[in-house]
Amino acid sequence: MPQNPPAPRRSTPPGDVYVSLATGPVQWRTSDGALRGELVNLVPGPAEGMRIDPAGNLYVARRCADASCTVGNSVEKFNPMGVSQGAVGGETGYNCNPHSIAFDAAGNTFVGQANCTGHVLKFTSDSTPHEHKVAPDSRGSSWIDLAGDGCTLFYTSRGPNVKRFDVCTESQRPDFNVHQLPGGDTQGLRSLDDGGVLVASGAVVARLDPAGALIQTYAVEPSEPQYWVGLDLDTDGSFWAVNSATSNVYQFDLATGEVRRQFNTGTAPYTAVDVVLRRAKKPSPAPPGGVTLH
Repeated sequence: MPQNPPAPRRSTPPGDVYVSLATGPVQWRTSDGALRGELVNLVPGPAEGMRIDPAGNLYVARRCADASCTVGNSVEKFNPMGVSQGAVGGETGYNCNPHSIAFDAAGNTFVGQANCTGHVLKFTSDSTPHEHKVAPDSRGSSWIDLAGDGCTLFYTSRGPNVKRFDVCTESQRPDFNVHQLPGGDTQGLRSLDDGGVLVASGAVVARLDPAGALIQTYAVEPSEPQYWVGLDLDTDGSFWAVNSATSNVYQFDLATGEVRRQFNTGTAPYTAVDVVLRRAKKPSPAPPGGVTLH
């Protein structure tokens, strides 16, 4: 059976997207959905949440690949050309099932974990990561995002809420949402510039205003089964979201909810997990003392 060729040795163009798959690979596509190739992974395990650092490196969380959690259970780094640099941050070890990644302005790295302790790990210039002991709903700190204030960590835990933790004061804050979200099972999320939050919630993507009130939902035609998981913001007033139920990826207009683009990953239902956009700006080096996931 023919295999997908390795990714070309050139930087990924702005506007291209990566899609992680529960089967392990990460697809590299144009914004119109054309498949450029698959990134060749050196680290086993299902591919989960992703994030791109200021230097243009892609980080992919990988769940445990065996029952004893001795294989996988790490974060894999790809350089801007799409070449794997192997597992990172594993010298001190993750607990169970790293699932999502976020960066702060200083270049520190946060990794949400779905199981065991479920704590959020913060990697700094120290050799040992710091554990933020966040309160779970159901599945640890599965999906995380750091607000613009650099202190408020939004996260979801496969429950009905968008949860909050202050990483500066090391304190749990009240849930962000005023009422339980419409889909119940919260997944990927992104903080918005206006102070609100965009979050995948079962059969819809929900938008919360700065006070945590539900102000808008996004979905496609009811004839399509829907279970929304990973999402990412664009700089043009839109966002990308993965419908895992069909392994379709959609670009929505944030204001109107109109679908701008869509494509299918060509994989089985419930295999597409997350989407991340390479934004149209020149990568800049990480700040000194920053990301230590090397």
